[in-house]
Amino acid sequence: MKRTALLVIDLQRGAFDGVRSSVISEPDRLIGNALDLLSAARRCSRPVIFFQHCEGAGEIFEEGSVQGQLHQSLAPFPTEKVLKKYESSAFENTDLETILRELGVEELVLCGLQSEFCISKTAKSALNLGFDVVLAADGHSTWPTKDESANVISARVNEELQASGVSLRSTAELVQSVGKAQT
Repeated sequence: MKRTALLVIDLQRGAFDGVRSSVISEPDRLIGNALDLLSAARRCSRPVIFFQHCEGAGEIFEEGSVQGQLHQSLAPFPTEKVLKKYESSAFENTDLETILRELGVEELVLCGLQSEFCISKTAKSALNLGFDVVLAADGHSTWPTKDESANVISARVNEELQASGVSLRSTAELVQSVGKAQT
C-alpha cells in the first residue's frame, strides 16, 4: 500500500462567511466531506497538510485577516503542517515537495478550493512531480461564473483531471480506503 497524505486546500473563512464575496457553492457538503476525510486520515496517522491561500489587502483571503484563516471547524493538530501559498499550485514556492519526499509520501488525496484553480493546478503539479493523485470528486467546490454553475465547473474539472491521470473517488470511498492501515 502506498504512503498517502491528505492535502486540505484553501478551506478558509472568506469562502464561507459572505463578507468579501458570496459564499462558496454547497459549503456544508464541502466542509462535511473535508471533515470526514480529515477524521479518517487522523485515525490512521496519515500525514495531513493544510493550505492557506494568501492574498493582498481587501481580497477574499487577505493574509492576516479573519477571512484568510482556516475554516473554524478545521483545527490542525500540532503534528500537522499548515503552509501558506501565494500561487494556485500548492507546490509553487512552498516546501511541499520536500515535506512529502521526507515523509515518503507517494500518493496524495486532495480536497478543498477552488476546483478550476488551486485544486486543478495542485493536482497537475503533483502528477508532473511523480505523485499519484486522488481527488475527492465531491470534496472540492468553487464559485459560479456568469456562464456556468459551480457544479458544472467542478464536474468539468473532475473530467479534465481524470483524463490527465488523476483518480476520482467519492468521499465515502476515500474514507474507507484512507482508513486502511498505513505501510
